[in-house]
Parts: sequence; C-alpha cells; structure tokens
Amino acid sequence: MAQVAVKVVEKQNNDENIMGVDLGLKVPVVAVTSNSKTRFFGNGRQNKYIRRKYKVLRQQLGKAKQLKKIKQIGNKEQRWMKDQDHKISRQIVNFAKENHVSVIRLEKLTNIRNTARTSRKNEKNLHTWSFYRLSKYIEYKANLEGIKVEYVNPKYTSQKCPKCQTLNKANDRKYVCKCCGYRTHRDRVGALNIMKAPMADGVA
Repeated sequence: MAQVAVKVVEKQNNDENIMGVDLGLKVPVVAVTSNSKTRFFGNGRQNKYIRRKYKVLRQQLGKAKQLKKIKQIGNKEQRWMKDQDHKISRQIVNFAKENHVSVIRLEKLTNIRNTARTSRKNEKNLHTWSFYRLSKYIEYKANLEGIKVEYVNPKYTSQKCPKCQTLNKANDRKYVCKCCGYRTHRDRVGALNIMKAPMADGVA
C-alpha cells in the first residue's frame, strides 16, 4: 500500500453568473442560472426503484437469516448511490462552467429532513438518500474549477413567487402564483429562490 500526496491548484474564475441548485426526490436536482438557463439532473424514478429493490432483498435475506449477505448488498447499494452522486455533481459543475457561473448556491441542509417537500410515501426514501453527500461532491468539484459554493437559508424557497414574492403552495409539480399568475415547475421555483436567497449565516 502506498500513499501519495498531490497538491491541486484551484482555477481562477472571473465569471459573473450565479446558479441556484434545488435538491429533491422526484427530481433529484434542478439548476437555474442568472442568465436564465435551466436544467434538470438525475432520475428520481430510477433512484426510487433501486432503493425499493434493495429493500425487498434485505427483507428476503432477513427472513432467511443471511446476515452476511444483507451487509454485502447494503454496501453495494451505497456504492451505487455514491456513483450516482458523483455523476450528477460532475454534470452540475460542467453545466455551471458552460454558463460562465462563478457562484453555485445550495440550501443549507441542517434541517432538510424536516423541511423537505415530500409525501408520507416518500418519507423513507428521504432518509436513505444523502443530500449532504451530494452537496459536498458539488462543492469540491466546483472549487477545483474556481467556482465558489454558498449555502443559503432554505426558508420559503419552495413557496415564494420569484416574481412578486407571494407565498403559494404548489399543486403536484406545478407552481402557479395566485397573485400575479406566474407559473413554472415547482422545483424550478426552489432553484430560482435559492439563487436569490440570503446566505445562511445572515450575510447577503
């Protein structure tokens, strides 16, 4: 076994655009840039299928008292999830580079399991998916490209109208403002508001 230390020089980034990133379950990631570009990343249905598949396997092995195999498939599931997070975080950073983004803004994840928008049937999936890990993958890949990552206060990011600031509740995946009529995908609203939200430490 050998350990090799490599010093990586971070790039300088003089671009001016900002990008808001919203993390979720049905739509894993939505990114919106200040130059009006939007992209959806990941496959929420595929993620849910894989988690359900491994859950059934664990139940079957548990009944058969095959504890060693339960541990093995648990490790396999975690490797798959980490691989997905690596791929998605790379796609997000590449999208930021394509759109000359200097700052990526994410929700501060301290209480995401209490505040995330999810139904009761998705609650277990929320607890098995690592939003924190994905955000950290985005952060270190972004920093290598000279892109700064900031964490913002997530309060009302899913409800506030990006146009008139009125609070509304989305109907499934559709967001329609009852005041000004603004409409778009619900998770896109989250990304837009994250892009404009105050930083989590109170600094604008």
